[in-house]
Parts: sequence; structure tokens; C-alpha cells
Amino acid sequence: MAPLVLRRARALHRSHWPTLLLLAVLLGLTGYGALQATITGGADLPGFLDGLTAGLRWTWAVLAALSALAAAALVALELPWLTGATEVTDRGIVLRGGGQAATIGWIDVDELRAVPSAGGHLYRVRTGVPMPRRPRLGLQGRREAWLGWHPGGDAPVAAVARAHLGVKYRGPRV
Repeated sequence: MAPLVLRRARALHRSHWPTLLLLAVLLGLTGYGALQATITGGADLPGFLDGLTAGLRWTWAVLAALSALAAAALVALELPWLTGATEVTDRGIVLRGGGQAATIGWIDVDELRAVPSAGGHLYRVRTGVPMPRRPRLGLQGRREAWLGWHPGGDAPVAAVARAHLGVKYRGPRV
């Protein structure tokens, strides 16, 4: 049987909201710091105040630069997860990203849940053992993670889930 591929980019809004919130804060600090660096300062100030505003201008510029650097690093860390793939196979769930792969065997999966979303379903896995933690796989928790999105109904993924191994498959609530 060919593996079922789940798209991770479609799961972005559910699985990475803390990361997106942090990215928004960093980009906001970048913009605010750049704005303050350009408007801070004044003309015809005494020597002490002129030096103080110059130092303040540099502080805002450094804050803007560091925030932009942190936002770029965050995007670089998350991009491999978003461009990777999750494959649901007969052997288990294979997580691929950035040239690396890790497999969660069906024997370790406690629950696989389908959540309706945008003409398809998002899938979340819960395991009884800690999940493999490799760089670029972007797993959110030690025992739970969003796997990705599959178009259409949940029947193809439900057919692969191994009930005889104790895997609880939770379909969408009607």
C-alpha cells in the first residue's frame, strides 16, 4: 500500500499558534524599534541631552536589528517542519523533514484523532511513549503532536489505523 501523505502547511494555524504569536511579537518589535530609531532625537539640545538621545537612538536600532534576526532564525527553524511530510503507512507514522526521518510505530500510538478543517481533516497523534525528538521534525509535545492535513473524508486514514494493536481512532464529531 502506498503511504498516505499529510500536508503540514495546512496544519499551521492549529499546531503552531504559539510560534506565529512569537513571530508577530518579534516583527512588531522590529517595526517599533526601527520607527523609534528614526524619530528619536532632536535639534538644538544641550550636550548631555543630545548624547542621551543619540544613545537612545542606537538602543532602538539594536533592538530592531536583534528582533529581526530572531524572527529570521525562528522562520529558519520552522520552515523544514512546514515543508516536510508526514506519511501514514502500514508500519506506522513516518515524519520527514530536512533530509531526516523518524518513525512512530503503530504499537506506540495510543490515539489518532481527526478534526474537520477546510475541506479535509487535520490529524493529531497521542503516544504512550515519548516521541522521537530530532531536529527539523517540529514535534510540539513529548506525547502529542499535530501531524498534518489530508483532503476529503477521514476514511483513508481510518482504514490504516491499527485497531487490533490498541490504537484508538477518533473520527470527526458529528
